[in-house]
Amino acid sequence: MQLRFEPGKVEWEGFLDLQLQLVGAQIADCASVLDAAYASAARIFSRSKNKYFTQDGAPALRLAHNAQYTIFLYLLSRAVAEEGQHLLADRIYALLRMASAVDIYYEVKLPKVWGCDHPLGSVIGRGKFDEDATFFFAQNCNIGNNRGIYPRIIGNLHMMSGSSLLGDTRTSGNVVLANGACVIDAGELSDCIVFGRSPDLVIKPLSAERFSEIWRFEP
Repeated sequence: MQLRFEPGKVEWEGFLDLQLQLVGAQIADCASVLDAAYASAARIFSRSKNKYFTQDGAPALRLAHNAQYTIFLYLLSRAVAEEGQHLLADRIYALLRMASAVDIYYEVKLPKVWGCDHPLGSVIGRGKFDEDATFFFAQNCNIGNNRGIYPRIIGNLHMMSGSSLLGDTRTSGNVVLANGACVIDAGELSDCIVFGRSPDLVIKPLSAERFSEIWRFEP
């Protein structure tokens, strides 16, 4: 699906070029992967329920939308790294942190469909995402290790503001971490909403119908 640019592609790429110059790069340095990054963004945006991610039924990349910019810069840094341009990928990763106050390193392999909204302060570390998983997070979220063990994410994971997923935890089906939930070494979590802090978690069943009301993506 063709990606739209708001207010226009020339304006968008001019803005991106100015931003890249802050970290010693140029948009021309990324020319070989730009179309691939745009295609990946279009695939994600077209699934979003957020009205700002589409326009007239088509995915739209908006100049002033911070969550969209966060997603795109990660996609761009990863595409550049996959071509072996690690110095350039490092520069784009630095720009991502500067522009969004979000830390997602390009070596973290996120699933094909993922997203965020108001993601300030989030650190998404090296969780093990299945390729067919879907993932959404808000501000001040954290995925990371405990004693060198990282979570595994299968199915759909929704992290509300201030939630953390750490250590030896495996999510499957539909899982929601409620505001401020801190999940550490929780074992298996499936089709549930999680409250509280480990080891004193409150885990409640989550129906498919209720999850569809929370979930930010179209099927």
